[in-house]
Amino acid sequence: MIKPLYSLALFTTLILFITACESGPDAPGESDAELPALATSAPLLVDYDRNVYIPNLDDLVRTLEVAFVYNSDSIQVRYRYATDTPSWYHQYLIYENGDWVRYGGGGAGPDPHGLYEDRISMQLDDGSVDGFAQLGGFVTIHPGMRTLTNEASGDDVASHPYLGDELGRDDVRKFIPESREGDMEEGEQWHQTRGPDEIDRLRDDGVFLDLWQWRSHRSNPLGYADNGYVLEYRHGSEGTGMYTDNRDDEGRPRYMFDPEITGRLALRKDSLIDRHYGQDDPYFIFEGNAVPFDPDHDWQEGDAIPQRFLQEPEGSRGALKADGYWEDGAWHLSVTRTLEAPDPRDSKALEEGGTYHVAFAVHADGSGARWHYVSVPYALGIGDTDGASPTLRASHTDGPLQDADVEWTEIPVFYPGQVDYSWLLSPDHPGHYFVQEGEMHMLQIHQIERLSKYIVRQELELLGEDPSEYGMDELRSW
Repeated sequence: MIKPLYSLALFTTLILFITACESGPDAPGESDAELPALATSAPLLVDYDRNVYIPNLDDLVRTLEVAFVYNSDSIQVRYRYATDTPSWYHQYLIYENGDWVRYGGGGAGPDPHGLYEDRISMQLDDGSVDGFAQLGGFVTIHPGMRTLTNEASGDDVASHPYLGDELGRDDVRKFIPESREGDMEEGEQWHQTRGPDEIDRLRDDGVFLDLWQWRSHRSNPLGYADNGYVLEYRHGSEGTGMYTDNRDDEGRPRYMFDPEITGRLALRKDSLIDRHYGQDDPYFIFEGNAVPFDPDHDWQEGDAIPQRFLQEPEGSRGALKADGYWEDGAWHLSVTRTLEAPDPRDSKALEEGGTYHVAFAVHADGSGARWHYVSVPYALGIGDTDGASPTLRASHTDGPLQDADVEWTEIPVFYPGQVDYSWLLSPDHPGHYFVQEGEMHMLQIHQIERLSKYIVRQELELLGEDPSEYGMDELRSW
């Protein structure tokens, strides 16, 4: 049975939905160029120079089905996500004009060739991060982050005493407000990091978001999801990850396919773009089907080798077991972990009777970075919760988790635009006082379908565009 969440008894002050006018075929910004390989509809506005790829108004909201089950040792989250354009491909080195060129860069919007993996993610909190229960992942989005129009320059980040010198990074990724100093409303917090000792103290105190990322290419083939956390940056958990770079210092592959196992040394570019390699084909490379690269082989134009080399993870990084497959028009997958935290400094412990908060994200259509779909936060109760009324509940089973029947819940996921936490707090956001008070959930203020269009309106205004020219006349005010 599926339990819809579009109208919840828990939230009694939903605003009425007024259907907005949809853009016509001649809407400004609608590209006449060939659509990316996996794009489902023509975008509303594209401006690659400013990191802009706004989906069509008909494609702002989708549905993710979710269920939880647990036993005495472990918990499992299951997903179903309908898509006619699945991708288990991710970044390939393709031989062109004597060089190995990377395809699948993860830029704005869907990858032009569809060479970017599908992902489904969950952020999990136990009450340690202020605002997450009301705003979900929006508390981790801030000015200066990569892929926003106002992203910080790589040089500025690389020269930062903490992000550059300590972490060795040249971009800004998700972070929680507790990791920064100063007024979050000012919007310049990315560089105001707390010192290493304070960050370590926050980790010791469990002030971070647990992040479970299922990756169709970089983790699923070996039976894992990627365990991570968000504090002052988006980190992988402690230990060795399940993928590494398959490029040497000269940009050539380090490994090629073992022909005795796969029947080939490389894939073919045209076959990748035409989606000819199925889930049972060697579309990925790992130690079980690879041999060292032979630079003296007579490589042919269009030969393709995966850029990511898969490996068995170690430590907390490999704590999430996963099983996923695409069938009958949908992804079907599960992610399983012990109730006990594999490492309390990067993972949340879960207990029967406890209530937590979760938010979900889906990367689809060959898209990376912020061009995904997100949910609002939901309460998650594990078993009986002392009379509390969580939105989602993990059911108990005495047997193996994979054999248990579950109750599915429909979760609407939507395009998040360029909404960031400082904007939500500022007077430019008409509901900023609700955010500042920190008591009201997003669904107490917004209805999802209308919210998705408000988000697009906000991005258009940020870009200096007139929203009424994009079919949004009925959204003149919040």
